[in-house]
Amino acid sequence: MASWKQFVDDAPDLARRVRARFEATAQHVLATRTLTGSPRVSGTKVGFARDEAWIGSSSRSGKSMDLRLDPRFVLHSNPGDGTMTSGDVKIDGTARGSSADDARRFGPAGTAEPGEPFRLFWIDLSRVVLTTVDGEEVRTETWRPGAGVQVDERAR
Repeated sequence: MASWKQFVDDAPDLARRVRARFEATAQHVLATRTLTGSPRVSGTKVGFARDEAWIGSSSRSGKSMDLRLDPRFVLHSNPGDGTMTSGDVKIDGTARGSSADDARRFGPAGTAEPGEPFRLFWIDLSRVVLTTVDGEEVRTETWRPGAGVQVDERAR
């Protein structure tokens, strides 16, 4: 696992493009594992603070409970208009719970229901994949901690 800062230090250009993809739209898709082991897919916001990336949710939401029981997740960027010109991002990783103070300082206003506690999770990365389409070419850039960036280009 690696922090967002480690990713930025190791692959700054890729990290910049991945971050831009998450900042382009407000909602993204998070996959977690429920107590019974079945998958759960939820909408989530992604933010960046203190050289780290985070996801947030209401403290009593299913995804929040899932991440406290099993911190593994897959995060998929919002597909946007479907052209894939700015890319499609998938992140595999684990979530670390934060302090209540972090949630108050960094949590997005309006994410949780009024009066409901907000839970912030810092994310650690095991794999980041950015796929882009340019004409008839599909380019996939994959980063893993300690392995750097591997690039695969192929025709559609």
